[in-house]
Amino acid sequence: MIVQDALEQFLADRGVASDGGSGEFEYEKSWFYANISGRPVRVFPRFGFNRGLPAHDAHHMLNHYGTDWVGECETAAWELASGGCGWHGVYWVDRIVFFALGWLSAPYRTLGAWRRGWGRHNLYRVDRDQLLAMELDEAERRVGIGARAGVGGVGGFVPRYQSEE
Repeated sequence: MIVQDALEQFLADRGVASDGGSGEFEYEKSWFYANISGRPVRVFPRFGFNRGLPAHDAHHMLNHYGTDWVGECETAAWELASGGCGWHGVYWVDRIVFFALGWLSAPYRTLGAWRRGWGRHNLYRVDRDQLLAMELDEAERRVGIGARAGVGGVGGFVPRYQSEE
């Protein structure tokens, strides 16, 4: 399975769609949408987020972090500890803000995510199109997560969205 297919499944399972409800997630859209009272509502312009968004979403998926506020804080901590956000300037600001919010709202989970990220590598420095076409096994190896990354992977968990072998 390639990363793009795994991300589509991961995001669909969580009801996350950039188009406001069709269930398809497109990384070229210019707005984030939320489902409010059953209707898609534009909530946040993407600006510089599009190029790094597949890497960010892959980090959620590979680490099993939720798509709620605490999951965002955990992902921020993991991303900062695992090498930062590369040339994605808007992500540096966003991740630092969510990291700080995590310290205030869920300090133990935020610290745990930081510890899991320390010494790992993330996917921000991988070209977006190459990442989306990459085999999921390769993405797991690059970040050091999963059964193939070593004994038990990070924290002993194995990603749910594994390729068929």
